[in-house]
Amino acid sequence: MLIIGAGVIGLSAAYHIKQGNPSASVLVIDGGATSAQGDTAKSVAAIRDMFTSDLNRLLAGSTIRFYKHVQSELGFNLNLELIGYLWLLTEKGSRKFTAMEAGIREQGVRFREFEREELAKLMPDLVLNPASEQGKIMGLERIERAVQGLDCGTVSPELIAKFYEEESKKLGVEFQFRMAAKSLHLDPEERLGLPGEPFVWQEKVFGAVETNSRAISADTIVIAAGTGTPALLDPIGIDCLVKPKKRQVFRLRGAALERLLGSKGFNEQNTSPFIILPKGGVFFRPVRGERSFWAGAADQLGRGFMLEEEPAAEESYYTYNIAPILSEYFPCFTNLRPVSSWAGLYDVNSLDSTPVIDRVSNCIVATGMSGSGIMKADAVGRMVAAIYEKKEEAVLHDGRRISTKRLGLTNRIVSKEELVL
Repeated sequence: MLIIGAGVIGLSAAYHIKQGNPSASVLVIDGGATSAQGDTAKSVAAIRDMFTSDLNRLLAGSTIRFYKHVQSELGFNLNLELIGYLWLLTEKGSRKFTAMEAGIREQGVRFREFEREELAKLMPDLVLNPASEQGKIMGLERIERAVQGLDCGTVSPELIAKFYEEESKKLGVEFQFRMAAKSLHLDPEERLGLPGEPFVWQEKVFGAVETNSRAISADTIVIAAGTGTPALLDPIGIDCLVKPKKRQVFRLRGAALERLLGSKGFNEQNTSPFIILPKGGVFFRPVRGERSFWAGAADQLGRGFMLEEEPAAEESYYTYNIAPILSEYFPCFTNLRPVSSWAGLYDVNSLDSTPVIDRVSNCIVATGMSGSGIMKADAVGRMVAAIYEKKEEAVLHDGRRISTKRLGLTNRIVSKEELVL
């Protein structure tokens, strides 16, 4: 068994495959110097179970409960803090939430609602009705209420990766770093020794993986390479539905933010929740240890799909896109410049923004996390393990089950996710 990618998805897959198959030989390779140094490390490091899709709620909810188990019962610190996700809703956003409210309640997702008056008291830095000329030009609308997901919050991607890697090594999983997968060999299942094989009439298998140092053969290959997955699959004619898109994070700090950072009434940590503004996909999260906030935006339309080797944050993007919206709703951010910034890539499933997990011959593909890999990693790893074992269902941490065919490349039973950050 060869797993390509030592990000959180590849690590979870390695752990669950080896745990269920102690005699299996499992090798994880990655081009980085250590595990989880790619887009996992560049994440905004937050988790949520609030989605429009029931399937994404299932995957994320189970994974969050597993992380709770790891931290509270196994005693492995993940820096998991359920500070909540707070959606600030306009009239239109409120109607959209009401439409999905029944499904959320049915799946046991916990949330709390705030009316305008309560919001004003709990968060005096928030402007509920931005009425400046700039706000009018941007089309900013009045906030009518807010909804806070209670089993949402922040976590350390590095510690999650460390947990899976350490536990995998205890089980006997091997790792090889600075070994990047370059291409896949497609071979005939039954070789005839003829030039030009495999032919269209031959059954095909994935034979070897060409890396930057040597070729590696395996009976089963798991591709958990994130945005690198299309580069491996496109040349052999497999469309994995994934395209790369850059996401940027900006760190902001200043005395004007201290009151907001110490917001009370939302969580037991007495800090601001992760906040999603009603315009432009702008969001920010508190980082208490740094006395700072991280801000970003889910720029869907206008941000091109592009694979960048070393994605970099653009300060002008903060200045002209994020800051105007942020400072209208929260004037305490006015005139603050980022003290640092970074960027990573989402492996966006452009079809429905939901993971793609499927077997193609002797290859298992796990991709298309669309920015929510960390918050779904444990459930995805269990699904990969179930597919490896040729089971019809995967049993998630909380005992709920999911068909191993539901997230396949064909015959998907998935509704399009609308809440992509």
